[in-house]
This record gives sequence, structure tokens and C-alpha cells, in this order.
Amino acid sequence: MKNFIISTCCVLIFSIFSIQAAMPNEGSDSKNIEKNKKVNAKCHVVLVDGSEAIIFYRIKVEKFSKLANKIVGKRVLTQKSTKKIKVYQVYECVLKEDDFTSPNSQFLDKKTER
Repeated sequence: MKNFIISTCCVLIFSIFSIQAAMPNEGSDSKNIEKNKKVNAKCHVVLVDGSEAIIFYRIKVEKFSKLANKIVGKRVLTQKSTKKIKVYQVYECVLKEDDFTSPNSQFLDKKTER
């Protein structure tokens, strides 16, 4: 009888822990969704040929803060040419919905076709 009670308690405790482990953790799922979320960004850049352009990107949220440094030296397509041109300098990167802080960037953004 004593062995039966001990084995029943062990089975009960095991089932409680296994149910708890099988339940989804809501907090970690929302963090993964936020981490994998992508945003639209735009950058005011100077190209190697001396022209300025607004370049659009779709990147993960956590990579947005490093975007300006990552694109310097990369080859990009512009609306004016069919060939890729290297980025020489980045003035500013913002989310697509936001406005640039520089008046020159704002003017170029308004001129850029979408």
C-alpha cells in the first residue's frame, strides 16, 4: 500500500511538471515576434559619382540603429540609373513614416518618386 501511494504521488508530480513545461510561454513569443518584425527605412546618401539620393530599405528592427554604418561602401540601385553605384556617405537614416531632420534631406525626400 505504501509503494502504491508513493508511485501515485510521483506520477501526479510528474504530470504537473510536464503540463507546465508543455504550456506556451506568452512572454517569449511576443519578444520573438518583435525581434523578427521588419520596418521600412529611408536613408539620405551621397553616391561615389557625387549625386545624392534617397535609398529605401526593409530591415529588422534591431538592425535599424546600425543601418547607416552598414551601407557605406555598399553598391545600391538608384532610381536614376540601372547600374549599381557605391554609397560614399550617409547623412541620415529614418523610418519611412518619419521626416528627416535636415532641410536638404526633406527637400530631396519630397522630390523622390515612390
